[in-house]
Amino acid sequence: MRAPEHVPVMPNEVVEYLQPQAGRTYVDGTIGSGGHSKVILEHSGPDGRIIGLDRDPAQLEVARERLAEYADRVTLVRESYDRIREVLSDLDIENVWGMLIDCGVSRDQLAGRTVGRGRGFSWWGEDEPLEMTYDPDQPTKAADLLNELSERELKALFGRTLRGQEVGRVTRAIVRERRQEPIETTGRFTEILREALGFAGRDPEERIPAAYLALRIAVNDELETLRRGIEAAVDALRTGGRLVVLTFHSLEHGLARQTLRKLEGGPIGPPRLIGGPERDAKVEYLTPKPLFPSESEVENNPAARSARLHAAQRV
Repeated sequence: MRAPEHVPVMPNEVVEYLQPQAGRTYVDGTIGSGGHSKVILEHSGPDGRIIGLDRDPAQLEVARERLAEYADRVTLVRESYDRIREVLSDLDIENVWGMLIDCGVSRDQLAGRTVGRGRGFSWWGEDEPLEMTYDPDQPTKAADLLNELSERELKALFGRTLRGQEVGRVTRAIVRERRQEPIETTGRFTEILREALGFAGRDPEERIPAAYLALRIAVNDELETLRRGIEAAVDALRTGGRLVVLTFHSLEHGLARQTLRKLEGGPIGPPRLIGGPERDAKVEYLTPKPLFPSESEVENNPAARSARLHAAQRV
């Protein structure tokens, strides 16, 4: 297996807000190549512990290799981070001191290094099966959505990331083309997008990634998983424990802020409703304005440009 090339985003800020300490247990909800976990272990003394989750068994193997020197301090589990409470129960752990959720797709998954071939996460590179699943055993693939959803459902799917006329043009093109032959590879999907998005003198290359993003979000149920995952992570933290969330596009940014604001407690219903019921506060939101990566980090790792860091502390 090739050495991982994915670079962890905002590692210094993750450490600053997670505040790892010796003798404490932390969860890396999306361990990927293990970069963030390595940094956390380096700052948690000789006996800090990491529980690393990932839906991709190949990513877990990459992390296992990268964290080999900390083997006795690392527990790897093939599971989605929104099921952290069940994972901790199975491990007979009641609460943890911190949890990280990194919503970014791994560069290894984009390049297909972790499975010997790609799963269709990206439109550049070689022609690949249109799967886009983080869990390779997941039965529903991206191609299934393209070939089986109604035109109305496809419009809702692509409406998350495409704009105006783009949505209708893309969905009509997909429906038309799948009548001729099922859409099963990145090459064919990209050609459909290139033709549909190249209207009125526009450069389709600029908008193709947005269509891929919409399909990836849908097949992995990413937004609902993020909402459930933040809520589950907060419940898994002990008082004073911290949650750090890294988001990478506007849908994730907004959902993370909204969910953490809700967990801060306060009135249920309109703000002007005097004397109405209130939610109990579960967290203190530490970053009402999410943190951006530094200019030097973006210069060294352009993939970090869109990252935003959100942090909260259990109360």
